[in-house]
Amino acid sequence: MDPRLEPILHRTPTWLETDGPDGDVVVSSRVRQARNLAQTPFPRLIAGDEAQQLCVEVEETLGPLFRNGLVLDPGELDEAEGEFLIERSLATRDLVDASVPTRVLFLGDGTLALMVNEEDHFRAQGFAAGLDLAQACESCSRLTAEIARRFRLARHDRYGYLTACPTNVGSGMRASLMLHLPALARATQPLHQMIQVARRANLAVRGVHGEGSRALGNLYQISNQITLGVSSTEQIATIESFGRELIGFERRERGTLMRDPEARTALIADAKEAWEKLSTAEAISTAEALTKLSVLRLALLAGVGDALGIDPLPTAAQVLTLCYQLQPGHLQARFGQSLDPLRRDRSRALLVRQGLGPAAEAGQGSQDETDSPGSADPDDAEDA
Repeated sequence: MDPRLEPILHRTPTWLETDGPDGDVVVSSRVRQARNLAQTPFPRLIAGDEAQQLCVEVEETLGPLFRNGLVLDPGELDEAEGEFLIERSLATRDLVDASVPTRVLFLGDGTLALMVNEEDHFRAQGFAAGLDLAQACESCSRLTAEIARRFRLARHDRYGYLTACPTNVGSGMRASLMLHLPALARATQPLHQMIQVARRANLAVRGVHGEGSRALGNLYQISNQITLGVSSTEQIATIESFGRELIGFERRERGTLMRDPEARTALIADAKEAWEKLSTAEAISTAEALTKLSVLRLALLAGVGDALGIDPLPTAAQVLTLCYQLQPGHLQARFGQSLDPLRRDRSRALLVRQGLGPAAEAGQGSQDETDSPGSADPDDAEDA
């Protein structure tokens, strides 16, 4: 692994480590602002030497703002290192796989990042823990203000900031919330209804890594889709308002689970089964691990952890952190090598046991359970 990434790998991002506002439901807030150079082709049309010149200029002028972080050329990273950056939301697939020179700059605590020559010349990102779009926007806006001071940007008096994709024209801003909605997911119809309401409100509902990704582990990302003719303040207010609705619905469903004896018993049984798998499996796929961790976190947040017979219990924060650490890029970066699917699943199982604490490392199942699922069938290993 690139030695420059080592400190980042072993450091939990502030937005994940900190218990932010409404952190039991909202994992993090992110604001992204797109900007482009005036009279310069967009990255998909730009010449290689022109793209390289911009990268050099950015390193010289904006690099000092990231002296507590890193400035990386994604073209110098291997596949696992690129996946790691994508999983941390510091880079996108388009940036990592770009055919022209690119750069990614970010702070070590994960609260600020800049992509150069992705879909747009500049894509600044601000992150905050929990429901705190104001903080994420403030961080991002400070960075784009510095960009505007140093570069002449493409802006139209009527339409606003010009971007490669028409849906970003105007404010150039996308605000998003990452939410964990396991209680709503157990009540399938309410979650489906919420997704439909979001889409009618011109909000996008996606998986943990945005466009094209699946909602594994009941982690969902909601973001605005319209930027033209709508101010940044209005966009943030819309996302925040809908986020608060989802928080209310998730908590109410959680309460319903506890008041309904049958539903409560079912949750406890599912959480025990999840713990049994997580604490004893010799191999586990990304999808299955995230599903089991989601159930376990719901049980902890719902207050039925004591019924699981686990000592000591992991915290909800430990469980959430594991949801990120067990992803393929993180996993391979941590073990310092590319892993085939089966070795990856085995390494993931080891990491999960270590992350859940002494009870899991000892292979301690729930106290009233005697059966162990044993090791996973090698044929079930997933390339994930």
